[in-house]
Amino acid sequence: MPESSLKKAASRLLRSRELGVFIPLLLISIFFAYQSPVFLMEQNLLNLLRQISLLGVMAIGATFVLIASEVDLSVGSVYGLSGIVAGLLITQAGLPDYAALGLVIVLGFAIGLANGAVTVFGRIPSFIATLGSLYLIRGLTLVITGGQPVTLEADANADWLRYIAQGIVFGKVSMQVVLLIVVALIGYVLLHRSRFGFEIFAVGGNEKAAEVIGIRTGKVKIFAFAIASLTGALCGAVNFGFIESVQPTNGQGLELDVIAAVIIGGTRLGGGQGSILGTLLGVLLIGVLRNGLVLLGVSAFWQTATIGAVVILAALASAMLNRKRT
Repeated sequence: MPESSLKKAASRLLRSRELGVFIPLLLISIFFAYQSPVFLMEQNLLNLLRQISLLGVMAIGATFVLIASEVDLSVGSVYGLSGIVAGLLITQAGLPDYAALGLVIVLGFAIGLANGAVTVFGRIPSFIATLGSLYLIRGLTLVITGGQPVTLEADANADWLRYIAQGIVFGKVSMQVVLLIVVALIGYVLLHRSRFGFEIFAVGGNEKAAEVIGIRTGKVKIFAFAIASLTGALCGAVNFGFIESVQPTNGQGLELDVIAAVIIGGTRLGGGQGSILGTLLGVLLIGVLRNGLVLLGVSAFWQTATIGAVVILAALASAMLNRKRT
């Protein structure tokens, strides 16, 4: 490779958003490894990956919405409703677990379409539309259950769902990690290697310009919302299969973790910029922070405050990078 090409490649790497996430992740990991000998143990690292898997899947879905210059606050409620619905379909309706999972995914997709339609056709800011959806879905979840949990009985027909949620491959790796990898690969192809991905970036970068070149911006945004809700529904069902008992309040506040991971990963709130790799790094950064702070005996209150500080720093770093680029 010519020297000029090497310099250009190095320059792009140094200016990349992903590097801006990877370096803090590396430094934080070194700090925790120095402070706690448990941090780098194989079992701890495997547990860490399993713990961030569902958050990662939902963050990948949310990446599409944020790049399209919108926001979805309802994903936590979709997550909670989907776990409940999956449980009721299996334990009370007697459906096979694969059928219940399929219906839950369709439900999530439909909720996303509704969120997108209200935002696009109702010309309501997505923050308001999905905030209303958050409360509506949470309320329906409480009405459906009467505020009571749903439990998966030991003899329930849910071996397939249990395997996805609790299974182990290669003797060590959780199936939830495999799920994250599969969703990340699909998300990467869809966002970075397809026409739909090009349209997402175009709509988020400049919606009016996207309309001029013939992109149906409303359709693109609606499907972005559908992808985000679909991933929330999938994770809600998998979470039910993992813990085998869900409360109707499951997922409260989860949307904040999802959005935080995407922002930390370098996706710009104004839209038009972001990547699946950056989102995965953002999720991993949150997971490493939580895991390391737990190992050091830091209280949950300080864990939340620390993640909040990281989000602010990530937003400041993103703003500075944008100014340098312009």
